[in-house]
Amino acid sequence: MSCLTIICPNAKRVQVKTTPMMLIRQVLEEACLKSGFEVNRHRLQTQSRKPIDPSLPFRLSGIPNNATLEMIQKEASSENAMIDLAIQSGSGARHQKKVNVKVMLLDVLKDFTAEFGEDLATTVDGSVPCVVYMNKRYTGAELAVNSLSSLGVSTGKCLIRYMRVKLNAEELSAMETRLKEEMDRKKAMDANFSKLKAENEERNRLEQLRQEAFDKDKDERKKREEEQLKAIIPETNAPENVEIDTSGPQNRDVLREVPQQDPNSWSFDGPAFSRPAQQNTMRLEELNRLLERTNNSLESSSHESRMDAMVNALADGGRITLAEVRTRADIAMEQEQEVAEVFGDSCDRQAVIFKKGSKVQAEEPMETEEFFEVGLDDVRNMQKDLRKAVRDQTQASFVSKDYLVKKNRQLKIDAYKHTVVRVNVGEHILQACFNTNEQSYKLDVFLKSVFKRSDWKLMFTNMKVVTSEVKNFVDLELAPKSTLIATFGGQTVNAADVVQNVSEVRQEEADRIASQWLSINKTFIPFNSTVNDDRKQKRTTTDSTFSAPSSGPPAKSAMPKWLQTGRK
Repeated sequence: MSCLTIICPNAKRVQVKTTPMMLIRQVLEEACLKSGFEVNRHRLQTQSRKPIDPSLPFRLSGIPNNATLEMIQKEASSENAMIDLAIQSGSGARHQKKVNVKVMLLDVLKDFTAEFGEDLATTVDGSVPCVVYMNKRYTGAELAVNSLSSLGVSTGKCLIRYMRVKLNAEELSAMETRLKEEMDRKKAMDANFSKLKAENEERNRLEQLRQEAFDKDKDERKKREEEQLKAIIPETNAPENVEIDTSGPQNRDVLREVPQQDPNSWSFDGPAFSRPAQQNTMRLEELNRLLERTNNSLESSSHESRMDAMVNALADGGRITLAEVRTRADIAMEQEQEVAEVFGDSCDRQAVIFKKGSKVQAEEPMETEEFFEVGLDDVRNMQKDLRKAVRDQTQASFVSKDYLVKKNRQLKIDAYKHTVVRVNVGEHILQACFNTNEQSYKLDVFLKSVFKRSDWKLMFTNMKVVTSEVKNFVDLELAPKSTLIATFGGQTVNAADVVQNVSEVRQEEADRIASQWLSINKTFIPFNSTVNDDRKQKRTTTDSTFSAPSSGPPAKSAMPKWLQTGRK
């Protein structure tokens, strides 16, 4: 027998033993009786907050064995809810009417006597009435103790099947025994239910009192803080008819409203918490002059604008948060660090076109099975690669990804000075030379000058190549050499019909031009940003001289013997 764990609203856990045909409504009733909650005011849901239909049996609910469910309070609903109930007899006749969900099933059958022309609740020739709902039968005396709500039906429409079945004496006695045991078990839980319900009500009352006391204390504390703030910063009404002369330069006096502070006092005696005291006018004037001299002594315009922004914020609001200071400083530093991109000049394109050569591959002997076997050298190479990968990850510097991207981009620009771009045009290949740091849109300018048609598109495999005035060939990942495809509206074209002002050469000549143009490039080494392990130092010659020679056996290899010798 499986078991379900129900988490009640009071955070207690209740375990309910279930059978395959046990309704979810029965699980809820037993959990409520064990925890002291009303059945009609709560419902069950999964821990993912998915409601569970109470009319389903356990085997059809999709709940796994030993699952954990939550009991929550459901929306308020009328206790005397009416539903549309339809009863279908064995002959196929079906009648429908509105009934109350609190009515017992036996009384429901009596209400349908006029519709079916017979009393459905009586026993005829030893055949007792039976009702089937969700593949579960309710027979004889069970109809008098079960209602539609106990079946999990509370709203909407419902269809039940009616029939008459014959029961022998043993089946009737077994049914009566089962009903008696169920009633005894419910009475035992009902006896403890009143006590648990009283405890829940008392707990709710105490929680409500604590919440009211907390809200009251919160309101009083808020009023007290407002009164203290009014006492610390009294409201001053400025005269309405006072004219201010704005013709001359205005001197900011940031420290005019700062009260006198005790250097030996706590930090709560700062300007925001201290009461205004008698101010020393001469001291304030000296500080203002010092501030003015400091502002005038700043030579850098960026630092000056940054300081002016902070002083303006202080002068306007009186205080400035640390987050605002950091935001203003970051914006100023980004503006200082913005450097305009410098692009290279155009070069001689050395444009040529050649026909694709058919390369004849020499017949190579088939590889034997020994070639695919993993040998000792292969294992060593794999171990070397793994160690390198682990070292790169464990010794990586604490730098951002943006920094690594910018660093590798600059290293590529420094290594790849020249770039060769080849474009497939039909059966021919168009080749041109570029400086890597040129603006990438110049590739489109070149192709427009050599193509007779304007309906062409430049593709890299199945992606369109989009050039830009603010990106170079490294940004488009075309450096140091790349092969693209020119499409003309999906039509097959001949290079002689669409290409102009380009000389045709042999493929060997084009390869020589490309090799000569790329000879100035260097090898690109990615920037991994690893931390050098400087703490590990080699032993000094003195330590090695005085150290005793090792007399123990040589260290054994960690690899198995068949891997060391190459034999299994």
